[in-house]
Amino acid sequence: MGKYSGSEEWADVVPIPQNDGGPNPLAAIAYSDEYREAMEYLRAVMSNNETSERVLELTEHIISMNPAHYTVWLYRANTLFELQKRNQSDLQEDILDELQWLDGISLRHLKNYQIWHHRQTLMTHLTSLPPTEIPFLARMFAKDAKNYHVWSYRQWLVRHFSLWDTTELPYIETLLDLDVRNNSAWNHRYFVLFGRHVDPNSGKGMDEVGNIVDEDLIDQEVEYTKAKIRLAPQNQ
Repeated sequence: MGKYSGSEEWADVVPIPQNDGGPNPLAAIAYSDEYREAMEYLRAVMSNNETSERVLELTEHIISMNPAHYTVWLYRANTLFELQKRNQSDLQEDILDELQWLDGISLRHLKNYQIWHHRQTLMTHLTSLPPTEIPFLARMFAKDAKNYHVWSYRQWLVRHFSLWDTTELPYIETLLDLDVRNNSAWNHRYFVLFGRHVDPNSGKGMDEVGNIVDEDLIDQEVEYTKAKIRLAPQNQ
């Protein structure tokens, strides 16, 4: 008996097997029995649009086996928000609990895009940035200071919560002091200084940045860059 087929909690669900193209598929994927069973039950609850606590537990189990399964992340987010509406619970508390769970997964799977998309989805339901978020990103950068997914997410945070004039520049300077060749930090520095003038979807405004930004700021940035060039003249 499997984890779900032998559970009274799931006795009302008829699992839906994966259709690989008939009884003798040409190239069936060799899933483990544990993963195959979990996905069969996920298909069943999705077919009925079930959103429940047991669905959250099911998605957590599947994510522990395959954290790159985009559909599972989407269904988990939908379930989380539907449960909040149904139970009339505190949305911010629910999201903070989800973020705490997500932190551990993020630290174990550093290069996973789906994790960061889920995190972004959660943040769109908050009116302000949780105080734990920036310190957590620092933990991620301590593991990989050039993680593309984390930097992309951080840029989204800056734009979404208007963090242009906060602690972004001092933090970037700290990273560049540690590694002047950190291209990701340089890119983020440019984004923080000039990105607010550019439409993120169309790129409109990019050509006008030089006319919009204060000349003193540009002069200061040129001097800052020249000082860093002297530290590593061969750095691109």
